[in-house]
Amino acid sequence: MDEARVQGFINAVRERRHQMYRVAMSLLHDPQDAEDAVSAAVEAAWRNLPRLRNGDAVPAYLLRCTVNAARAEWRRKRRKPVSALEELQEEPVAQDTGEPILHYLSGMKERDQLLLILKYQEELRDAEIGSILHMTRGGVSSRISRLLKKLREEMEEHD
Repeated sequence: MDEARVQGFINAVRERRHQMYRVAMSLLHDPQDAEDAVSAAVEAAWRNLPRLRNGDAVPAYLLRCTVNAARAEWRRKRRKPVSALEELQEEPVAQDTGEPILHYLSGMKERDQLLLILKYQEELRDAEIGSILHMTRGGVSSRISRLLKKLREEMEEHD
């Protein structure tokens, strides 16, 4: 692999590391698990770097690897047997965060939450989100539009 491609990868990781962590945290809700997912994502992206045809695709590819690693970490944790006591101790205590929108987002499917997080928290363009989630730009746009409509309706019902 040439030196320019390696340096481009290093720069992309430095630029996107905090964003990768935020995406992983939004899916896993645990700092250590999020760090593990980011590390796994960087490793996976590095292993597959020679396969990437376009060096400009590295930032989006890093986020895609982060989403995949976070999902894998979530599945791994879910399968891990825990005693009943540990399970009860890990259950979060419900508290009012002052942000009612979080209540509505927590009831959504993971993929729908991720769409809104990538769009509004990470401020990615629809084409970038599509690349990360293997969707068309139009599919991302229409799905987000439907989600926002549904979110508005649910919030109006409860207010």
